[in-house]
Amino acid sequence: MLLAGVALPAAAEDRLDLGFATSSSGGTGYMYAVAVATVVNANEPGIKITAFPSAGVIENDRLLRNGEAQLILHTGGQAYSSYMGEGKYPSAYKELRALWPIYASLIQIVVPADSDAKRPGDLSDKRVGLGAPGSSANKHVRQVLEIEGLPDGKFRAQPNSLPEQVTALKDGKLDALSIIMGASAPALMDLATSRQARWLPLSEDTVAKLEAMNPPGAIVPVTIPANAYQGQAEPVPTVGLPIWVMTNAKLSDEAAERIVGTFFDRLKEAAEVHPVVNETTKDFLQGAKPPVPWHEGARKALEARGYKLKAAQ
Repeated sequence: MLLAGVALPAAAEDRLDLGFATSSSGGTGYMYAVAVATVVNANEPGIKITAFPSAGVIENDRLLRNGEAQLILHTGGQAYSSYMGEGKYPSAYKELRALWPIYASLIQIVVPADSDAKRPGDLSDKRVGLGAPGSSANKHVRQVLEIEGLPDGKFRAQPNSLPEQVTALKDGKLDALSIIMGASAPALMDLATSRQARWLPLSEDTVAKLEAMNPPGAIVPVTIPANAYQGQAEPVPTVGLPIWVMTNAKLSDEAAERIVGTFFDRLKEAAEVHPVVNETTKDFLQGAKPPVPWHEGARKALEARGYKLKAAQ
């Protein structure tokens, strides 16, 4: 895919093609990216964005570093680790740049309604889906289970994609699935309508310990509202990971400014593609502290539209 690092091409034959690495195809992150691509492609003839599913943010980071994607979804904590060259990242990725935060993606742990598990710590010796290897869910749900007394080996880990987990839970081949996605994720909506299920809550103590295990701002306490899913009558306390659209410094200021400006000028139109776009509120955007520097083009576009942005950590 072509990535222009200086200016946005004007001629159709020199169109700027950008691959957008997202999340599982059954998740809200992928649908959000489809909404971005739909609006930008319709209004910027010099740009074509192609959203595609991935195994998660660690894979997305690799794809961006390798030039196989030019836009990605990233969590705040993982982006900070990549920028600093910590954990699973091979080197400090100082070229990483923030475009805008989209929403807080929620840790969701789901069991059949007749399960005896009332909290994650009750999943001892159970078959637990953890999300695809390389995903944030695989990492952070393991942290939750460890905090609640279930380190690796105390449960039967099955790292699969969300569609695979949903199918396995429906068929009785999985005791719990887990994912990090926005509320009302399509794949989980489908699960809730086809099989009675329950969402496991996180205690205040678990939330506090999870916050302490991760970089500042990487984890925020949130609640899945009542009736987000069929049969889920009570709110479910959990945590969220702020999700960001990111790129690198190779993307020109002009291209970044036009992508961000076009999208934010047409948020209502984008929300018609998928309502998850409505979660990108002014309060959320202005309250989010980027884990890496803003892309200058994105900063200009947002500030020109009245957003007051926090500086990077």
